[in-house]
Amino acid sequence: MFIRHLSDCEEFIAGDRSLLRELLHPDKADLAIHYSLAHAIVKPGRTTTPHRLRTAEVYYVLQGHGRMHIDAETADARPGCAIYIPPHAIQFIENPGDGDLVFLCLVDPAWRGADEEILEPACANEPRIAVDIVLLPEDAMTDAAIEINKRLVEEQSSEIALNRTDCLPHISLAMGCIEPRDIGAIREVLERLANESPIERLTATGLEMPTNSRGQATCLLAIARCREIQTLHTRVLTEMKRFFSHDVEGARFYDEVVSESTLDWVRNFPQKAGNERFSPHITLGYGQTTPGPSFSLDFTVSRLALCQLGNHATCRKVLATVDMR
Repeated sequence: MFIRHLSDCEEFIAGDRSLLRELLHPDKADLAIHYSLAHAIVKPGRTTTPHRLRTAEVYYVLQGHGRMHIDAETADARPGCAIYIPPHAIQFIENPGDGDLVFLCLVDPAWRGADEEILEPACANEPRIAVDIVLLPEDAMTDAAIEINKRLVEEQSSEIALNRTDCLPHISLAMGCIEPRDIGAIREVLERLANESPIERLTATGLEMPTNSRGQATCLLAIARCREIQTLHTRVLTEMKRFFSHDVEGARFYDEVVSESTLDWVRNFPQKAGNERFSPHITLGYGQTTPGPSFSLDFTVSRLALCQLGNHATCRKVLATVDMR
């Protein structure tokens, strides 16, 4: 029996700017289906970006009040409505209400990025955002990193406080600034790279504590630079050239206050940490400590993700994520 609960599905910003969780897709589970099923949310006052698919789609409204636009037609969309969207039709839905608009999206044949065309920029006046393409470690390593960081916060007042929600332990692969409308396309690239450049296992070589430009010891968990992670890093850098810029300023970050050293690091990431200078690691915080007696050096990575950056190059908000094969 195959059951997938909504709470187990990662939320990401789709190409049309809705908040999406993918429930079923034949490419991602051994299922004898040809369609895909997703759960979508449009926040109050928001509108999805006009777009069209080569395939047919059905919306089933669960909650809220929407206005559905298909080509030249417009109609109310309320709970209990099933809305058929023909292939190649221009579509978008707006939420004029004061609560979330929630609906299911069924695409047949299953949704693929190559079948979708975004017809105008999402939030055309929305500024670029600073992002990091990262590897997220397995649960055991994530917990271990958070535990070490907790000691640094308690004993040495580290300005970085790792957690599982909005400051994720991670391995950075590439940093830059993107247009929000490109999030869906970047997710498609990450999904392909996860399939084509898998990573079975990584090995931590121990803690390193270099001094940063402010004279602070930065506690890093160094990762052996194996062929697999170097290949993925190089491919991510290459693929992101068409999306990334490095016109970095504080307003592009998740946090309101961003240090000059953070801006400099993201601005010059390709020169400082790209290709032969790539040094994979997990930043654990500021200060000096030891890993503890039960610390395991071998671990796996669970996901490849696009995250919005915060101060100290922290991963503050997951924008898109794919499973590593």
